[in-house]
Amino acid sequence: MMSDENDRLMPRGTTAGGGEWPAALAYWRTLPAEDFDDERRAEISRYVSRISSTIENWRLAVGGDAAAAVKLVLPIRTPREITVRHDLAMTVLVNCAFDDPAAVLVLAHKLNVMPLDRYQRARLATSWLVHNVWLASRRCRSFARGSLDFRVRRKGGPG
Repeated sequence: MMSDENDRLMPRGTTAGGGEWPAALAYWRTLPAEDFDDERRAEISRYVSRISSTIENWRLAVGGDAAAAVKLVLPIRTPREITVRHDLAMTVLVNCAFDDPAAVLVLAHKLNVMPLDRYQRARLATSWLVHNVWLASRRCRSFARGSLDFRVRRKGGPG
């Protein structure tokens, strides 16, 4: 059974088919970055892949274009309350933020201005900033391995 607080945070309304909005729409504002395991990431990805739009930027963002997702979210002003429109845009951004540092920074910034409990805002935004540090360290290790591999290949190659 859900608490009153969790119930308040869940998306309201129904889908075009009459079903409930999926809980995954609220993950961006309820779960810190470290709680997005492979299963939750796949759930977000499956949900986002079912979004369709006639708007080119939405199609690009849904397709995984992080710059397009950032372009969707940056113009959003601080709302009085979070609606399904916010949930959709932010969920598309989260889907990109798993692997894109710019999307992570925009997500952290937007979390800091959303109408959430201030401790929740700080906790969520900080978790994504830490995720960004992890992304950067992963890229550095990958670059270092690539550099090392490059040097090994050159030594072993024709003179």
